[in-house]
Amino acid sequence: MQFYPAGETIARRLLDMPTDRTEWIITGAEAGEVIAAGFEQQASDKTRFVHAESGDIYQLARRQYLDDRSGQLRFRCDAGVTLENELATRPLTILAMAADGDDIIDPFDGQEDLIGGALRHVTPFFQYQPQNLLVTALWAARLRPWGFRIAHGTFGLMGEMVAAGAALEIQRRDLCDAVLDALASSRPSVFFTVLHRCKALPLVSAELAALFRESKENHSDNGVPEVLLALDRAASETENVTTVIKNFYDGLAGNAEAVFAALGLSALHRGAVGKIDNAD
Repeated sequence: MQFYPAGETIARRLLDMPTDRTEWIITGAEAGEVIAAGFEQQASDKTRFVHAESGDIYQLARRQYLDDRSGQLRFRCDAGVTLENELATRPLTILAMAADGDDIIDPFDGQEDLIGGALRHVTPFFQYQPQNLLVTALWAARLRPWGFRIAHGTFGLMGEMVAAGAALEIQRRDLCDAVLDALASSRPSVFFTVLHRCKALPLVSAELAALFRESKENHSDNGVPEVLLALDRAASETENVTTVIKNFYDGLAGNAEAVFAALGLSALHRGAVGKIDNAD
């Protein structure tokens, strides 16, 4: 059984970004052995484990393949699956790296894309996971201050995914989590702009999509709604996500309830307002 720090941990390390916990890949083992070693298996994904003390995430190495009958993406775990097999399951090249001591294991040229500022998909399997639309939009928001852009081929693939109905398959919990992470970034507007440009936003929030249409008609700030530009300003002024959530809600005015319901943020907003009011 071998352990490698990987994924987001390596990208953040190379970009000198802070990280709360370490992501690991486990090779040379099966699930039963990992459980026997004392790791807690996640209920939602039997190939992922959590360290009880550190909270670090451990991913059992997987090999991905398309099921011939269903056409669905499947994963297989066994002791023969390699580290590169698991890295190939990652959505973006900058997230498809691992470390072995001081050596970076980089089979898909993630370091080159870090230098070039490119968000690029690893394999064509990218298109079979709807949440990759959110992952790419989120990293575009996180890394915009570094000048990162989505690679042309990847953006084209995202558009094809939306046209095929992928946005309709996004789980509400995944959407809510991604939005919250985007609101904690320095450029939240980029998250929504990416979804708008690949035509996923109308399927996520019709009200936000309408604001983009209005901004385009008014020729304002490259078609980005003022409420999202104000959201960027708020995010740059505070690291308190609760404050950013309230700012976003207030800025949406009459659209607020519908937008927050679509994004799965309604309950969080009520909690945010309560915390701020109590602080006053």
